Amino acid sequence: MKRLILITFIFFALHASAQYNTPISKAFSAGFELGIPANGIYTIGLGLSGKVEIPVASKICITITAGYTTFFYKSNLYNSSLTPSPAGYVPLKAGMKYYFDQQLYIEGEVGTAIETNYLKQDLFAFSIGPGFIVPLNDKHNIDIGLRYENWSDHQVKQTAIRFAYRLGW
Repeated sequence: MKRLILITFIFFALHASAQYNTPISKAFSAGFELGIPANGIYTIGLGLSGKVEIPVASKICITITAGYTTFFYKSNLYNSSLTPSPAGYVPLKAGMKYYFDQQLYIEGEVGTAIETNYLKQDLFAFSIGPGFIVPLNDKHNIDIGLRYENWSDHQVKQTAIRFAYRLGW
């Protein structure tokens, strides 16, 4: 699975760098997230997120991200009545995105993840990872990002991928 993600990332990065160049601009993206938790109690995480990018330099943007993520407990996927319902979180993060060129970037974010059920605790969250932009035309793109994410003292550690529609203006 990890090799497939790496090969896909390299293919799209090379393909995207051959496309036309557009300047880095303000953008909003909305997308689907798939998380693969590293700790033992969850099997998979699914979520939706929205992100705003505001350029502050020629290659640097400030990002603000909000979303909703659901983590499924291991036996919950098999419809067992003995497992609790999925855990829900609202991650709210801010960070920076550095563009190596018009399509390839690395991003880091920090913030909080608010649990919506059970203990309703606020968890410190940070994430870092690469991504790439697949241009569709001047203002419309597909944003594919891969990241490592850690929420409060290893309560949730995951590798996640985000597929988003990105609109620049």
